[in-house]
Amino acid sequence: MRCIREAGPLLVDTVRSNMGNCHRERTALRRFTQSIFVLILFIASAGAWGEDGGGEALDRGNEESPRNLNSGSPGFRQASSLPDLSGLVWLGGDRFLAVHDAKTDGESEKPRASVVLLPADLQGVLWKPQGLNFRGPKSNDLESAARIPGTNDVLLVESGDGLGDPEFQRIFKARVNGDRVRIVVATSWPVSVTNVEATAVAALGDRFVFLFAERAQNLPGTDVRWAVFDPEALSFGPFRSVAFPNPDPTAFNRPLVAMDLDSSGLIYISSAFDAEAAGLPDPDNGPFASAVFCIGELTEVAGEPEVILFDTPQREGTLDGFKVESVAVREDEEHGLQIFVGFDDENYGSTLRLLPRPLSSFTSRVGAR
Repeated sequence: MRCIREAGPLLVDTVRSNMGNCHRERTALRRFTQSIFVLILFIASAGAWGEDGGGEALDRGNEESPRNLNSGSPGFRQASSLPDLSGLVWLGGDRFLAVHDAKTDGESEKPRASVVLLPADLQGVLWKPQGLNFRGPKSNDLESAARIPGTNDVLLVESGDGLGDPEFQRIFKARVNGDRVRIVVATSWPVSVTNVEATAVAALGDRFVFLFAERAQNLPGTDVRWAVFDPEALSFGPFRSVAFPNPDPTAFNRPLVAMDLDSSGLIYISSAFDAEAAGLPDPDNGPFASAVFCIGELTEVAGEPEVILFDTPQREGTLDGFKVESVAVREDEEHGLQIFVGFDDENYGSTLRLLPRPLSSFTSRVGAR
């Protein structure tokens, strides 16, 4: 019995020892399982980070990610997708119609015209590209637009710089209905042209007058030409002309690249400096420069339209660093007379701006009080 009594505590101690070992083994197994689970979560999280925000994987694995426009800068967004504003007309209110100088060679999918809205908030300038039926080949190098006063019709004008092909020397009449534009009819340029970037239509009495000028790149000047115009038949009378010298040959190598008139017949144009025309390296990155001038007026002499140029063009504004390619006059009771300019800054993109009034106009106002 003594032996049995002594064996009892030994058995109990042995059982307790075995139970402690089992507990330690279960604890170790639990910790090992937890470690594996944490490792799995880490790997899954790393994969998700790589797909959603981890460098190059952003553009490869996520269709909604920002478009990689530069192979060396993944994840960056384009600052603005607004195409060049090669031509611009005011439609009324805060709406404009713009044309874009897309070419047939390699740019057939690019828009040719857009309705553009002035900014109302931080979204900035808004634009709606138009799908146009050109009743033939797509346009090549639309460089100007001219609204027919008092109507919703606008001339969309090819520059004529179509590799000598008369098929791409056309003038389209488009009709604007709300924010939609459609081509109504087309005709060929009535005279031989080289590269026209400035056109306008003005009302003079009960007639319309069509005006244009060659941009005259690297030339000392150009001619302003005009003729009576029938917008219904899309026909032109005999053209007359007056010589227009470059207003600042030391600053600009394109004497005349845009044109518009106000209701009184005053003629506003833009001159520009283009880096490519100057033979500079990497010209699509500039530098650029422009100025807007009031150069004269369209009037009537002996019953016929006449362009009379000022002895010295009046500078309305200078825009260093920007290439103005379009000028549009907005004239209404709310705003008075305003001049808007459209840019084609090549790699730097495009935008639309109200031209500040010359400082002299403000100082004269203050002095009059």
